[in-house]
Amino acid sequence: MEQEPEYGKTRKETHNQNKVKKRFKRIRLPVQSFFNASWKGASYGATLITMLLIFAIGFDFHTGLGKLVDVVLFFLIAIIGTWVAVKMGEWLINRVKKLPALFIASLGISLTITIYTLDQFRSLENILPLAYLLVAIGVITGVLFGYPLTTGLKKPLSIIMLLLGVFVTGIFCYWLFTPGTMDERLANTVEPFSTVSQNPSEYGSLEVNTFTYGSGTDKQRDEFGNEVDLQTRSVNASSMIGEWSKEREWFWGFKDTNVPLNGRVFMPEGEGPFPLVLIVHGNHKMEDFSDEGYNYLGELLASRGFLTVSVDENFFNSSWSGGLSGDINGRAWLLLKHIEEIESLSTQQDTQFFNKVDMDHIALIGHSRGGQAAILAAKFNELDRYPNNANMRFNFNYKIETVIALAPTDYQTLSDRKIEVDDVNYLLLGGSYDSDLSEFEGDRQYNGIQLTGSENAMKSSLYIDGANHGQFNTTWGENDTYFPFTLLLNKQPLLEGDEQRQIARTYVSGFLEATLHEDESYQPMFEDYRYALEWLPKTTYISQYEDPSYHIFSDFEEDVNVLTATSPSIDIDANSFIQWYEGELEFRRDKERGTHGVFLKWDQSYSKNASYSLDLTKPLQDPYNFTPNSSLTFTAANVSEAENQQPVDFRVTVTSANGESSSVLVSDIMPMHGALPIQHTKTKFFEERRYGEPTEPVLQTFNIPVQLFNKDNGSLKLNEIDSITFEFNASPKGKIFLDQIGVNQPN
Repeated sequence: MEQEPEYGKTRKETHNQNKVKKRFKRIRLPVQSFFNASWKGASYGATLITMLLIFAIGFDFHTGLGKLVDVVLFFLIAIIGTWVAVKMGEWLINRVKKLPALFIASLGISLTITIYTLDQFRSLENILPLAYLLVAIGVITGVLFGYPLTTGLKKPLSIIMLLLGVFVTGIFCYWLFTPGTMDERLANTVEPFSTVSQNPSEYGSLEVNTFTYGSGTDKQRDEFGNEVDLQTRSVNASSMIGEWSKEREWFWGFKDTNVPLNGRVFMPEGEGPFPLVLIVHGNHKMEDFSDEGYNYLGELLASRGFLTVSVDENFFNSSWSGGLSGDINGRAWLLLKHIEEIESLSTQQDTQFFNKVDMDHIALIGHSRGGQAAILAAKFNELDRYPNNANMRFNFNYKIETVIALAPTDYQTLSDRKIEVDDVNYLLLGGSYDSDLSEFEGDRQYNGIQLTGSENAMKSSLYIDGANHGQFNTTWGENDTYFPFTLLLNKQPLLEGDEQRQIARTYVSGFLEATLHEDESYQPMFEDYRYALEWLPKTTYISQYEDPSYHIFSDFEEDVNVLTATSPSIDIDANSFIQWYEGELEFRRDKERGTHGVFLKWDQSYSKNASYSLDLTKPLQDPYNFTPNSSLTFTAANVSEAENQQPVDFRVTVTSANGESSSVLVSDIMPMHGALPIQHTKTKFFEERRYGEPTEPVLQTFNIPVQLFNKDNGSLKLNEIDSITFEFNASPKGKIFLDQIGVNQPN
C-alpha cells in the first residue's frame, strides 16, 4: 500500500525521503552493531587488565603460607573480586541512570564547582569532606523545601517537611554563625614574680611624628602615591620573585622591575640618633592592606625612642588573580633595600631622617611570612651572593642585632637548608589557636639561632594559649582563614584582640629595650615569663630561653645510642618506664622540629619509681661544672595524651662523690602544665583532617639553682657531683620529652 505523502510535501518528496532513511538504516545497523561489540570488548579488556595486574602482584606478595597459596589467593581475588566489583558498579550505574537527568546534572555540577572553589584556599585532601557536606546539606534542604513548594501545603506531609526544613536550616545557620565552644581546661594557677623593671607596654616620654615615604606611583593609596611625604626610589625585584601577572600590574600600577619602597614612619621627636626598627607584615589579601595593622606597635616604640617603620609589602601578597612564587625571599630582600634607602636618606639634610638613624642598632620585626622574612633578611645580610642565584650579588652587612617573629612561617626557601644565624637576639611569639599555621613553626627558627658566645645575645620564645594568628595585626582580626572556612573556626577560646596585642606590646617593647637600648633590667622576663605576668592577660604561657651562659652537656643530637650523652664523660641509665626512647619532637601534623631528645612515659599503676639518670664518669670541666652561682638547666615538653590535663611533676636529684644527695621538686621551681587540648574548628572530623593531633608539644626551660640542693643538704659537694637523676614519683602517670640538659653559669 502506497504511503500517503506528509503534510506540505509532494508524494515524490516523501518517497525520496523514505529511500534516504532506509539507506541510512542499512548503514547505521552495522555501525551500531560494531560499536556495541566494541564497547563490550573494551569493557572486558579493562576488566582483564585489572585482573592481570592483581594476579601479577600475587607473585611478589608474601603471606608466609607459601608461594602456591599466595598465587592461588591472588588469582581468586583477581577473578572473583574484580568481577564482583564490576557488577556492583554496573548495578549502581543502572540505579543512577534511573534518577532524573536534572538531579544528576545539578549534583555533578554542584560538586565540581564546590570542590574547585574550596580548593583555591585549602588542599584537596582537606576540603573534600567539607565539599561533600555542603552539597549534602543542599540536597537534604532542597528535599525538605522542594516537596512542599511543588505539591503545595494541602497534605500533612508537606507541612511537616516544610517545618522540618525551616528547623534544620535554622540549626545549621545558628551553628555556622556561633563563635564555637570553650575548651574544657583545668585551671593552672601560676603566681607572678615581682617585676624587676617598669612596664614596657606603657608609652614613653617622647612625642611621635608620623609620615610616609614611597615612590609616589601607588595607584591604590594616596599616602604612597601623589600624597606621599617623602619620595623614594623604586627597585628591581624581578630576580627575587616569580612571575608578576598583568592583573597585579593593573591593580598597583607598577611592574616587578620597579617595585616601590613604601613605609609608614613613626619618628620620635628629639635629637637622636634612634635605633632603627622595621616591622613587616605577612601574606594576606593584597587588596586588604596590612601595613596599617602595626600602628599600635609603631606609636609605642617611637614614644620609647625607637625610630620605627611599618614596611609596605602588600604587592607581594596573594590575590584573586594568584600569588607569587619565591615571595618570602623577595620580602626579605626588600627589607634590606629599605634599610639601604633609609641609610641614604639619613645623610641628606633635606629629609626627616637626617641625623636621626642609629645604624649601629637595627631590629627587624615580622609577622607570619614577614616573621620568616625577618630572619631570612638577617641571613641575607651576612652573605655576598644570593644562594638561589649566585649571579646576584649582595652588599648589605648592616648591624642587625635583633629579630622578632610573630607567628612566623617556616617554609623551605633556600633549597633544602634551614635558616641558621649566629649571635642575633631572637624573640618568638606564637599562639595555641593559630588556625592559619596551626603549629608552632617558629620553633625551628628558634633552634636555628646559634649563640656562640662571641656576642652578648639571647633568644627567647613565648607560647600563648588562646592567641591566634591574625590578632597581632589590627586589620587581620580573628579570622585566620578565608570565607567560608571562617564559619568553621572555633573562635570562642580566643583571647580578645586587645589582650593579644597587649602581650605583643609588652614583649616586643621589652625585648627591644633589653637588646637595642641595652637595659639589662628587662632580661629576666625573657628567661622566666613570671616576671612579666603582672603586665599580661590571664592565660597559660610556656617559654624557652638561652644565652651564652647556658652550656649544654646533653642535647641528644649525637647518635642513636640511648645509653650515651653528648658529653663522652656521661653514661645514661633508666628504670621502670613504659616507654623510653630517643627521637625527634614533632608538631601536630607530624612535621619535624629539628630537635632530638628523650621520651619518657611512666604509670605508677604498672611500675613504681621510674627514673632517668646521667652518671658522670669523671668531673665536668669548666664551663660545664657546677658552682655556687650556677643552675641546672633543661627543657621539657608535656607530651601526654590530650585527656591528661593534670600538671606533670617530678623530682631532680643530684648526688656527689661522697654519697650525699639532695632533691628538688620541679613544681617548686616552675609548674609544668598539663596537656593543652586545642580544637580549631567546630567539628572534630574536619579538625583531624586539617589540623592533626589535638595537642601541640611545646618546650619549657627549667632552671634549678644549685644552691637549693645545698640548702637541703649542706654536705653535698657541688664540685664533685657524679649523677643527676630525674625521678618520676610525684605524678601518678605522664609522658614528657626531655632535652638540653646542662648548666647555666651567669656572669
